[in-house]
Amino acid sequence: MLDRLRTLKPAAARTVAAGVVALGVSVVPGTTPPAHADQVVDYRVLPGTVLTPLPPTWVLPVRGYRLTGRFGDVSGLWSSVHTGLDFAAPAGTPIRAVGAGVITSAGYDGSYGQKTVLTLASGTELWFCHQSAVDVVVGQWVVPGQVIGAVGSTGNVTGPHLHLEVRPAVDDPIDPDAWLHRHALRP
Repeated sequence: MLDRLRTLKPAAARTVAAGVVALGVSVVPGTTPPAHADQVVDYRVLPGTVLTPLPPTWVLPVRGYRLTGRFGDVSGLWSSVHTGLDFAAPAGTPIRAVGAGVITSAGYDGSYGQKTVLTLASGTELWFCHQSAVDVVVGQWVVPGQVIGAVGSTGNVTGPHLHLEVRPAVDDPIDPDAWLHRHALRP
């Protein structure tokens, strides 16, 4: 293998991550690939390399939950159709940031109870409602999986749960279940 690496042109042996080398062809986006571009790229880990897994891009907001209310449900519990997805879990269960973004609101909000708003780079807002604790402050940057609060029963509730709303940039709420599925999450 070492002989093969020595004979490759710089474009053919490229670093994929620290200590990982792709053997084969390197194609720059927007250019025409060479004739042999259909060959299988062979990845090798160089001796002595310790690989660290990449952090997740998206995570579910709670663990150990049961879905109890879905987007669009009609019930006497709400003043209109249900605008989120409810994750019932024991009070105090950690709530995690679903994606990376900035906290744009944190505090009490009437029937939503203790609410945290996480705004993603796209402008989409994720609302985490009915929390027993809010563990972040406005302006704070959070990463996927970071604890931002705890499941509670503040506001208009019948028991402890997380009410998750997804609101695309200054728009009405959309179905959180469908949005989570688009991000490879299966509640």
